Amino acid sequence: MALWSSEQAWTAGGTNLYRNKNAFYFLPSENEWYKAAYYNPAGSDYFLYPTASSSVPTAVASGTDAGSAVYNGVASIPAIVDSAGGLSPYGTMGQGGNVFEWTESAFAGSNSSSSESRAIRGGSWSDPEFALSSSFRLDDVPSFEDVNFGFRVASIPEPSTAVLVLMAGGAWLLRKRFRRSL
Repeated sequence: MALWSSEQAWTAGGTNLYRNKNAFYFLPSENEWYKAAYYNPAGSDYFLYPTASSSVPTAVASGTDAGSAVYNGVASIPAIVDSAGGLSPYGTMGQGGNVFEWTESAFAGSNSSSSESRAIRGGSWSDPEFALSSSFRLDDVPSFEDVNFGFRVASIPEPSTAVLVLMAGGAWLLRKRFRRSL
């Protein structure tokens, strides 16, 4: 994996040589992944587990019940993507259990070498509950492969239709005003 130049790198929140400045789809950084999994927007604090709870999730082989996760060897393989446990407060599924997920971030946090070990989060279908907790993280080199590892793709949200309509309306009003002033 090659790094982007400083001119081509993502700069929101600091220079990130792992992400292109024009990226629309990308692996989430460890901070982005962590917030999507554990942040409680209602209380402005963090849960211990990515099921919108600080209680140990119920171990299931698959499903979408609140407070559940695919872990602890209940299943013999990972669950399919849309049945990988209960949702986080942001509505993401399977961030606890099922498969460990690669993040874009270097484990040491420097993001300055293409061969640095990357942070891995979430636990897998065969791991005990501690691997799902907010304090647990792993690392490995980017070339590592295993059936217990996967990834999540993040994206920049598209502007809502309402915002686009307002922008178009604003442009129309400016154009109309400009014509009157001529």
